[in-house]
Amino acid sequence: MKTTSFWRIATAVVAVGSIVYTSLSSRNARQKGQQMQEAESEPEYDVPAQYQQVFDNNLIIPAGWSFGVVWSTIYTGLGSLMVHQALNSQEYNPRYRKALPWWAASWALNAVFGHFFSKNDEESVIISDATTKANLIAALGLHHALEIGKTDVPAPEKYLRIPVSLYAGWLTAATVVGTPDTLLTADVWDRDDERDVPLAAGILGATAGAGYLIARKLNDPWYMVPFVAGFGGIATRQWNRYPVIGWTAAGLTAAYAGLLAYWLPKGKFEPYEKIVVHDAELLAGPVETEDTHQANIARERMTPIEAESLD
Repeated sequence: MKTTSFWRIATAVVAVGSIVYTSLSSRNARQKGQQMQEAESEPEYDVPAQYQQVFDNNLIIPAGWSFGVVWSTIYTGLGSLMVHQALNSQEYNPRYRKALPWWAASWALNAVFGHFFSKNDEESVIISDATTKANLIAALGLHHALEIGKTDVPAPEKYLRIPVSLYAGWLTAATVVGTPDTLLTADVWDRDDERDVPLAAGILGATAGAGYLIARKLNDPWYMVPFVAGFGGIATRQWNRYPVIGWTAAGLTAAYAGLLAYWLPKGKFEPYEKIVVHDAELLAGPVETEDTHQANIARERMTPIEAESLD
């Protein structure tokens, strides 16, 4: 019991440290970007010169505003979730227990990303992209451990899990967006507008389709929300530069917005496999029910420990 409490609190501390460290690293990157601005011209992103150079050649990277909006939302939500999972009342929460190793991996990778994203060299660009891809695996593992899309849980856990969905969705988009950064930095890919503009539009369409299919697989409409910010950021950035890409991104933004307007109020694509009422895990079988009165009767017949042990 004490060991579990220690790790939950330690994970929360690591999370705060990772967020603070990444924020400080980002500030360092902004300072380097400002130095470049004073030396040359105004940069489009608050990043070191090496990143600015590769971003200039990446046709599918969103405008800077989308990064600020998404990351501030994700960090605020994940920070709140970390506080909740560390509370004594959540000691027997089996989802939080299963999520601990994924939390550790995710926050460690987040700190690694922050470290290399503030450096001004080609190797750091490649490592940052690789770290993002590794963190996507951790985020999806976390999504699975928290049983998002599988188990209906009461508030506040129900709402505090949403940032994890946003996190997984944004890292999926970032995995696609960051791949050209690596190819351009490693000189594997040379820019050719005649070839790259229609290719970029096709990649955006494929990403949108994959994002929707993954969301359906995860049974999680919230996973799709960051794609709106990503497509919207690409549309605003490329609208006048490359109209084909700008219009494609704008169309996908509108399509996703329409899908979310329909699915977000439902909160899921398919019915949940399990329902949690307070401390009781109501499993498939004679005690499974969506009726609150029947669920409370089942809860009265089980202690919290017994209920959680059934999971």
